[in-house]
Amino acid sequence: MKHYILVRIKTPKKTSLLLKLNRLNVDIKEISYEKDCLKFLILDKDLKRVKKYLISFKVEIIDETGIYKLKKELKKNNLIITGIIFAVIIFLILSNLIVSINVIHEDSTLRELILESLKEKGVTRLSFKKSYDEYESIIESIKEEYQDRIEWLEIDVEGMVINVRVEERIINDYEKDYSTCHIVASKAGVIKSITTTKGVAEVSINDYVAKGDILINGSIKLNDEVKANVCASGSVYAEVWYNVSANMPMTEEIKKDTGKMRYNFMIKKGTDETVLLKSRIKGEKRVENIYLFKIFGIEFYLQKEYEVEVEKIKYNEEEAMQKLTELVREKLDLKLDNFEEIIAEKVLQKELKNNNIYIDMFIAVREQIGVKEYFEESRSDTNDEEHNEYTNRIN
Repeated sequence: MKHYILVRIKTPKKTSLLLKLNRLNVDIKEISYEKDCLKFLILDKDLKRVKKYLISFKVEIIDETGIYKLKKELKKNNLIITGIIFAVIIFLILSNLIVSINVIHEDSTLRELILESLKEKGVTRLSFKKSYDEYESIIESIKEEYQDRIEWLEIDVEGMVINVRVEERIINDYEKDYSTCHIVASKAGVIKSITTTKGVAEVSINDYVAKGDILINGSIKLNDEVKANVCASGSVYAEVWYNVSANMPMTEEIKKDTGKMRYNFMIKKGTDETVLLKSRIKGEKRVENIYLFKIFGIEFYLQKEYEVEVEKIKYNEEEAMQKLTELVREKLDLKLDNFEEIIAEKVLQKELKNNNIYIDMFIAVREQIGVKEYFEESRSDTNDEEHNEYTNRIN
C-alpha cells in the first residue's frame, strides 16, 4: 500500500519548484496553490529524496493519510484506546461470568447432588457461561446419571446467575418376589466344576449344557413331588468356546506430546471456526479448546496448541500376529473374574490384505456360566431378563 504524506513547501517560485520535482521523478498529487507556498501529497519514499536534493526548500509535513494516519492517531491516543479496550474486555468477561448458582428444590440432599454434578461438568461459581447446546447436553447427562431420582431438570441463565430447577422422580416401589429361583446356563459349554450352596445340582462334571439349561434346581423334589422351593445358589464353571475375528494395520502411528505448547484464540459462529493468530506450532499438533464467552452469537475460545511427535512403527508378520493375539487376550481378560481363565487358543485363519492383518481365532475359556432365573412357586418357566442376558460372543 502506497504511503502518501500531505506536505507544504514555502516558495514564491511555484512553477520552478514543480519543474524540479518533475526532474527528480517525484510522484505528487492533489496540488493546492496557496500564497507563497505549494501544498500537495507526496510518497513517503519520494519525500526523503526531496529533502536530500532540494535542501534550499523548507518542507513542512502537515498530515499523514490512510492507514498511516490511523496508526498515528492510535499512537497519539494509545492510553485512552487501551483503557477502552481493557474496559470492554473486563465487561465481556464479567458479563459471561457465573457469580451464583441456585438449585431450586426443598430437598437439601438433592440440591447438593445437583451442585456436585454441575461442578464435575465445569459449571461452578466464577467460571464462564456455556452455550445453550452445552447446557442441554449437561441436563441430559445429569438426568441419565440420576434417572432414578430426577424426573425433570432445567437450567435458566439470568445475567450472571444460573437458576437450576429440578423435579424429583417419585418411584412406586413394587418389590418383585425374588424368593424362588434356579441357576441356569447363560451360555453353552462343558461343565468343569460345580459348587451348590442351596438347591439341587442337575448336572455333573463333563456334561454338555445348552444356554438356558437348569444347572442348580430351586425346586427340591422327593419321589418326583416338589417338597420345597428355594432360591438356588452356587457357582458353575464350564469350558466355553469363542470364535474371535480381529485385525490391525501392519504400520502404526504413535503420537506423543513433545512438551511444547503455545496459546491461540479461536472464534466460532455456528459451525464455522476461525483461528485469529498464526499458529506457532509448525509440525503436527493437538488442539484443546477452552470456552471463554459468547457475544452477538459468536463464541470465543482460548486455544492450547500442543506440538505432537509422530512415530511410525512397521511390524513384520510375526510381530503383528503376536500383538494381535495379545490384544484379543486382553479383550477377553477384561470379561473374566479371578477364577476364570483362557485355557486354549488357536489361530484358524490368517490373511494379509491392504497392509492389514486379519485373523480368526478359536479360544476356549473356563468361565462362570451360572445365572439366576426367578420363578413363581406355581410355575417354573418365568425368566428375569436382567439375569439372563449373556451370549457366547465377544464384541
